[in-house]
Amino acid sequence: MKPVSWTPIDDKDVSMLNVQEKLSYGLGDFASAFTWASLSLYLMYFYTDVFGLSPALVGTLFLVTRLWDAVTDPAVGLLADRTRTRFGRLRPYLLFFSLPLGAMLALTFTTPSLSENGRILYAFVTYIALMGLYTLVNIPYSALPVSMTTDNDERRQLTNYRMLLSYIAFVLISYATLPLVELLGNGDEQRGFALTYALYGVITFLVFLLTFKGVRERYVEGDSASNPLKSLAHIARARPFWIMFATSILIFTLMLMPDSAAIYFFKYYLGQESSVSLFLAMGYTSMVAGVIFNQLVMRRFCKRRVMIGANLAYGLALASFFVAADHGMPFYFAAFMAAKFINGVIAPTMWAMVGDIADYVEYESGRRATGTTTSAVTFSQKFGMSIGGLLTGVLFSLYGYIPNTEQSETVLVLIKSMMSVMPAVGALGVAVLMLIYPLGDRRMAEIRTAKPTAA
Repeated sequence: MKPVSWTPIDDKDVSMLNVQEKLSYGLGDFASAFTWASLSLYLMYFYTDVFGLSPALVGTLFLVTRLWDAVTDPAVGLLADRTRTRFGRLRPYLLFFSLPLGAMLALTFTTPSLSENGRILYAFVTYIALMGLYTLVNIPYSALPVSMTTDNDERRQLTNYRMLLSYIAFVLISYATLPLVELLGNGDEQRGFALTYALYGVITFLVFLLTFKGVRERYVEGDSASNPLKSLAHIARARPFWIMFATSILIFTLMLMPDSAAIYFFKYYLGQESSVSLFLAMGYTSMVAGVIFNQLVMRRFCKRRVMIGANLAYGLALASFFVAADHGMPFYFAAFMAAKFINGVIAPTMWAMVGDIADYVEYESGRRATGTTTSAVTFSQKFGMSIGGLLTGVLFSLYGYIPNTEQSETVLVLIKSMMSVMPAVGALGVAVLMLIYPLGDRRMAEIRTAKPTAA
């Protein structure tokens, strides 16, 4: 099996990175979170209760966009693998596409004065464009660590910085968004969302510039990854990739459903909409603690075992929501915080496993196409997110959800299930998939020993 050559771009073969560069890299996911957190937490609510789309139409929009992503995600990954500029292979995407991304984020959360059909068309165009621009920035960003260092532990630390700063952004966005909407809109949610996301768009652009300036690409991949079709073929033959693909779909279809359902749960089930910002912020604060705790766990336990145990615990924490009617608000807060703490352990572990898959593909084929591998996993995440949105939209329509009115008992049970039973089932499914995942830490040590020229 022919190894892939990783050649230093300059004469300094620097594997160890300083804290400033790690922080600069992590800031990229802080910037990304202004898009990703907004899609996870608020977009469904914005479209149904503010913009005025039917839940079924919103679900259709999410699905159509993911079908488009099936083309754009691998295309961007292949393009990134073949890009060569004076700024490097991956950094140019952060420089040139972060401004359009910020602008499109603002436009997506703007409600235009158009006819119903005009607004539907506007929603489709802006959301599809937003996801295309997110892909152009985030896939090269996610692939950066392998060009920054050849040291596996340094790459793991980059992932932890990334996760930590991402969830700090989630805390800020979950706590600040609805109060900002109220403040800037002065009671007009359409105006409030538009102004809030204009601000978020500016932040997205400026923070990505800090990442562009603060990181360096030191290693360039050899010519063995130059044929994109062969790269895709090798990835498609890798059994661990398909297990991770299914894992990502379950996580983003079901396990993260409480994030988007929380605003409905507080508004309609509990009748305390004003508490949802604190609820989400405390949950994501716990998730930050989970990311920090992950560093201790990963030093002692195999990634596969961490995923099994953490997903079982996550499902148990959320399943308790369904039987918590007599325990009141403190129990809901405690259960959600426990679940998000565990989620903070799961997320960096999953991304570390993506790096293992890239190493495995190289070991089996002598080819390494990091951008292509990352884009395929990113697509599975966005596809799962869209299926979750489609499922929510279809179920809301079937159960008779009507925005901004008192909901029927069946709709309330559905909303509570989205906070509990459905994500618990997804977590159980991930634990089962991890039982058959073949790349434990011992196997990866064997692969890296047999492949000394790759990290």
